[in-house]
Amino acid sequence: MSFTGQPKRIKIFIMIAALLVSTNLKAAPHSDFQAWIPVNLNVKLTDQLRGFLEFQPRVGNDMSNLTAMMIRPAIGWAINDKATLWTGYLMSADSITPDSDTYLIENRAFQGFTWKDTANDKQFIWEVRNRLEERFLPRNTDPSIRWRTRLRVEQLIPGGSHWSVIASEEIFFNLNNNANNAQLQTGTQQNRLYLGVGYRFAPEFQVESGYLYQHVWKNSPVADQNNNVWMTNLNVNF
Repeated sequence: MSFTGQPKRIKIFIMIAALLVSTNLKAAPHSDFQAWIPVNLNVKLTDQLRGFLEFQPRVGNDMSNLTAMMIRPAIGWAINDKATLWTGYLMSADSITPDSDTYLIENRAFQGFTWKDTANDKQFIWEVRNRLEERFLPRNTDPSIRWRTRLRVEQLIPGGSHWSVIASEEIFFNLNNNANNAQLQTGTQQNRLYLGVGYRFAPEFQVESGYLYQHVWKNSPVADQNNNVWMTNLNVNF
């Protein structure tokens, strides 16, 4: 019996086996319980000019550490009473790990378009929001380009117009590859599904609170991220 070429075959077999095993080594998704508290200020500056400012802290690592702090100003131009064009900027400080007190700064430019309309005698409110983002991240020389689309619906509760039920779905797509970050590659990046209730104290002031499920896709071997978020929005409109 000849064993000629056997070491080579064994080497090839080991390489194939290692490749097959590596494709199944991705860990189970990591989960975290978080609280997000966006404060949103909307201002009608003129008949067409709009101003927007958001301040949003996020507490993560199972509600034990401030993991992000964001500020997001924007200017909008109302095409009509339903459609508005937006351009703005975001600065975000994000902890390098969920339990860290060291934060990295992301600068982000964005452009957007919103369409907001009503139905059923203004008892049902729906909005589509689209954003194109240019993310300037730490340790990355090139911007990461991302597209996000959100559908938000709100149903006023009959007999109690101060209360409403709110749901939204938002999906994020990376539009380019980043050579310095394996997790910033072209494709679906995350999804957010939200269900909550709102209470309008006055036409200018609303509080809404509810559950948001966030799934962030990661490239192997890094595990995907599942975040269970309790989100409370404070919305002020002038």
